[in-house]
Amino acid sequence: MPKYVLTRAGGNLGGAAASYALDIAKPDDEIVLTTSDVDGISAVTLKDWIRKGARVCFASYDDAESLRSVFVGAEAVTLISTWLLGEGRRCQARTVIDAAKQCGVKRICYTSFVGAGMQAEREEDVPFLPRDHRVIEAYIYESGLEYNIQRNYLYIDNIPVLFGPSWKICNDRWLSNSHGKAGAYVAREDCGRVLASLLLGRGQPNTVYDVTGPEAITDERIFEWVCSQSGYQGQFVSMTDEGLKKFWLDRGLPSVNSGNSSNLPMKLCIEDLLCCGEMVAKGYMRNTSNAVEELTGQPAIAFQVALLKYRGIFPQP
Repeated sequence: MPKYVLTRAGGNLGGAAASYALDIAKPDDEIVLTTSDVDGISAVTLKDWIRKGARVCFASYDDAESLRSVFVGAEAVTLISTWLLGEGRRCQARTVIDAAKQCGVKRICYTSFVGAGMQAEREEDVPFLPRDHRVIEAYIYESGLEYNIQRNYLYIDNIPVLFGPSWKICNDRWLSNSHGKAGAYVAREDCGRVLASLLLGRGQPNTVYDVTGPEAITDERIFEWVCSQSGYQGQFVSMTDEGLKKFWLDRGLPSVNSGNSSNLPMKLCIEDLLCCGEMVAKGYMRNTSNAVEELTGQPAIAFQVALLKYRGIFPQP
């Protein structure tokens, strides 16, 4: 009975992966779902996972012993990126990788980010968002573990969840630094399904997959579509990186992740915000792949379909 451990099942990406893994698992597969907050999973979801045969237990990236306790005997485990940035995230990744090696895990599946494979002599030459992922991928390669790495593009889900609430603050404007370029935003649900598929062995060994949406689209096109659905009368405004940075610094957005975004006008730090536009503007997200369909058997979700689930939080006129 092969054992597969899906960590961080309580998060958005991990939750999507967990549900799909249980849908596609074979009868003799042992699925272990871990979370650092079991009580944070809804009773309905928890009951459904257990009914489908999953074992749900505690494990934290900050607690090596908790990881080792569930990794023993596993064929494969996941490493899902957290919201931490810099050394905190890298330290967590080392903890997971080391625990996997110590327990004899054969394969690790990592959710990386577009751009992590770029070559650069200096770390500061790598865009902010893929910077940690580039380092963590190197840890995995050096570990000797078999791997599957998925380099996710930016989630289309981020636009209504993270950017949409700021449009009112900006006087009914989306201030963007993507400079009219198009990017193949991906649905987070697709990234979750890809992760589950890789965990259960549907990918090729030691392979990196770019996980993209089905087409490259501009931020302005997305904005116009959202407005057409809600009747919101907004304006799309292209700004320079420096102009956008000054605007948000003047309104209290921190330069780096402070760990608590509850009182911020946007739940991103300056570097994160600017790099979202940069990844599109510099063409990192212009190409599409067939990874979603190849690994799940289903085509990548169109941006309109992915966004409709958030219609209730679209800005209103």
